[in-house]
Amino acid sequence: MYGDINGDGKITAQDALLLQRYTISLAKLDDNALAAADVNGDGKVTAADCLVILRYTIKMKNTGRAGEYIS
Repeated sequence: MYGDINGDGKITAQDALLLQRYTISLAKLDDNALAAADVNGDGKVTAADCLVILRYTIKMKNTGRAGEYIS
């Protein structure tokens, strides 16, 4: 599921934090996590993906694929 970086079956702020740590080289992600991390679909894993996940967690209008939620 796009946005579920830690693989626990939910998309939460913890996923965004883990991804943010990855983008500043404080955490490593395996291939499954990296596949889930590109939530905006641009082919790169960046802080922009963190923003999409955070917006998803507070149910803001999303422009990415976090949980396939777009309203």
